[in-house]
Amino acid sequence: MAVGIGRKQWFGLIVLATMSAHYFYFRVPFIANDYGRNMADWPLLGDLLVTFPLLYYFMFRPSLKAFLLKWLVFAMAGCAFGSAIIADGSKDLWRGIERFWPLMALVQGALELYLLVYMVRRIAALMRLDGNADEAMATAIRGRFAGTGFAPFALFEARIWYYGLFMRRGERLRYTGQQHFSYDKNDGNVSNQFALIMVMLFEMPLSHFMLHLVAVKPVYAWVVDVLSVWSVLYLVAEYRASQWRPVSLDEKAVLIRCGVFAADRAVSYDMIESVARCGNDIRRQRGVLRYRQFGSMNVEIRLKAGSKLMNGFGRAQAISRICISLDKPDAFIDAVRSRLAALG
Repeated sequence: MAVGIGRKQWFGLIVLATMSAHYFYFRVPFIANDYGRNMADWPLLGDLLVTFPLLYYFMFRPSLKAFLLKWLVFAMAGCAFGSAIIADGSKDLWRGIERFWPLMALVQGALELYLLVYMVRRIAALMRLDGNADEAMATAIRGRFAGTGFAPFALFEARIWYYGLFMRRGERLRYTGQQHFSYDKNDGNVSNQFALIMVMLFEMPLSHFMLHLVAVKPVYAWVVDVLSVWSVLYLVAEYRASQWRPVSLDEKAVLIRCGVFAADRAVSYDMIESVARCGNDIRRQRGVLRYRQFGSMNVEIRLKAGSKLMNGFGRAQAISRICISLDKPDAFIDAVRSRLAALG
């Protein structure tokens, strides 16, 4: 095995290469598919249901529960992939599979409901202890999905549901840290977010009416409505979280939070080279994190050379600067500088 490439990377490369070969097979006429006249779909189904799950099992030796979960993921993702790349005239097995799409959607909805009920009960129990919603969600997710790649997505979804629907009395929430700094009022940040939500709500009836007139099937208009409501839930979660989730300072690090969409970061004080005011004209570039939303960036944290921070998926990422938007930038800068001075 090559140095620096682990089993996960090898597995990903094998799956990517195999799926690319299937895509080529179904999309490019050549001798193997009789120049587009005979494209069998059973090899793809065999790889999805047998080859990939067995390869995963022999490479990682997961528990039976984890193996069945991965098998379900391969099956559902692969079926969607096959429906997208296989031409209608070449679908033999896939025609039967596509009849079960409503059942698959029902299963996915049931899993989402299970996750929601489990998280609500678990988080409510943990929050009664100290009122720290973020810590309660992270603890519940780690306890349920520890060691799986699903944990970051589950935590993101849990925050969406909590801040979008279930949060009550945000002033009672507690967050890790000794000093807290808000960012909701900077340049009307949350006011602009609220305006965007209202625009979407006012636009939904009009778009439904127009789609109902032009769509081939009226059900398409309702599908768009459901997706629009779902997107509004995400925006509401971002809006409400922005009012209460602060940027904080604790004994060892700057804890950067920004709504629910952006990944949280913990910046250790020994990584910080300087902190100062900045303008709002900083462009996207590699190694620079920007936390702005609808406000204006006004604080720049410059990190020492070679600094790396963990992203939302637990992977180290090289970062040189962090630019954030705060209501009281000068107070934040003074607080960070005093902590850096205390560390010597």
